[in-house]
Amino acid sequence: MSVNLHPQLLTVGITFRDLVISGVDRLPGLGEERHGTDFVPTWGGVANTARIAASLGARVRLLTGLGDDSNSALCRRELTDWGIDLGPSPVTAGWALPVTMSQACGTERAMTTVETPLPVPFPTPDLTGTDVVVTHVPVPAPSWLHEAAAAGVPVIADHGFEERPEPGLLEVVSGCTCYTPNAAEAMQLTGTDDPVHAARALAEHVPVVIVTCGGEGIVGADSRTGEQVQVPAVPITPVNTTGAGDATLAGLAWTWGWDVPLVRKLTVAALVGAIVTSRAHGTADPLTVADLFSWVLRDPGRLGFLTDLLG
Repeated sequence: MSVNLHPQLLTVGITFRDLVISGVDRLPGLGEERHGTDFVPTWGGVANTARIAASLGARVRLLTGLGDDSNSALCRRELTDWGIDLGPSPVTAGWALPVTMSQACGTERAMTTVETPLPVPFPTPDLTGTDVVVTHVPVPAPSWLHEAAAAGVPVIADHGFEERPEPGLLEVVSGCTCYTPNAAEAMQLTGTDDPVHAARALAEHVPVVIVTCGGEGIVGADSRTGEQVQVPAVPITPVNTTGAGDATLAGLAWTWGWDVPLVRKLTVAALVGAIVTSRAHGTADPLTVADLFSWVLRDPGRLGFLTDLLG
């Protein structure tokens, strides 16, 4: 089996300055003060995926918005220290990096964001040598994304929504290689009543569909190979779920080119998301291959294959 531990990834989307309080026993109501157990300033949005993928060994380039504010300057320095190439990311004068305050409480979190939309679209990147593109895809999508997928460069697309999907979302993700909604998004977009049916329905439009289901695991459907799998969640005590989905996406992108069954790739993705969720600092701390190995002894029947692949 062929396993590339150092794929070249291009991560594309908006980065946020995240201020995360974890260990809150109950989210506060209006006029109420609650206390957490930990605080970390970090970088959210697509930067979560970039950092976790880089710490696992991927060679990561980041195409994101940067302004001329102090948060943007700090973001460039810190992500560069993680080994991430921000060369593709332009600076937009007068624009400031969005800021999110997140309070994590068990499996739930509450967030408040200050954001001004980026006034200019991202430039078309150079995809030479790129193994996988991972994007928080906008609607409408830039033409280069669909052109890359059509040319054989895998494009993994995420696009979250709150109350309802944006018009044209299904058309946008249909032009990508893989779509990664959560269960609520997948069911609402397809009008189905469970994630398995939703994944199957979406796989009629998108080659690969990965539906994340939180504590219920991950559902995957690959219409190219006929694989349909359900991977249970890795049992953990949730501490900080901020960025957990982005970390799971990083695990998927890191394993995308591995010559292994889909169930193995999704097991790694589930493990990456679980480890991050179990830590107070979440995606702010590196996640290494050694960290993955440390979990093998907890469930050798399920995770023992990592020893053969990565050892």
